[in-house]
Amino acid sequence: MVAQLIWIAAVYSSAVALVHVLHIREKSRQARESGKWIQYILITRNHESVVEWYIRALTFHAFLTGKPLRVLVMDDNSSDTTMGIVSRMARSGCSLDMATAVPALGQEEMSKSQGIILDLRLSGQTVRWPMMQVDGSRGSKSKHGDI
Repeated sequence: MVAQLIWIAAVYSSAVALVHVLHIREKSRQARESGKWIQYILITRNHESVVEWYIRALTFHAFLTGKPLRVLVMDDNSSDTTMGIVSRMARSGCSLDMATAVPALGQEEMSKSQGIILDLRLSGQTVRWPMMQVDGSRGSKSKHGDI
């Protein structure tokens, strides 16, 4: 009796998971057809230890929202293997564009024209990740101030 209940629960759980995967797939197909992209500019300098994590986190966010992702990685004269990691990820199928020099445009001009800027060179920069904010929330603020 218990074994049959476990099988029923397993089949039900797999059906629920399949419905969710198909729903996400349909949302991403509709987003590709509508032409809406999530675009990021990732500015790096000697960030080989974290660049893959950032790109994978952005890819996961794009998967959850059902929108295609485009990331432009701009390197500011790295002396490590940051661009090697990025080029391997680009060859493996990630939607990445690479540039070896950072343009002299202001951040406001770049963000208006191309996407959201994540500058890893600035220490202490608070990056507002869209995946960490729920619609209708106030971000990391509470009634009593910042957390």
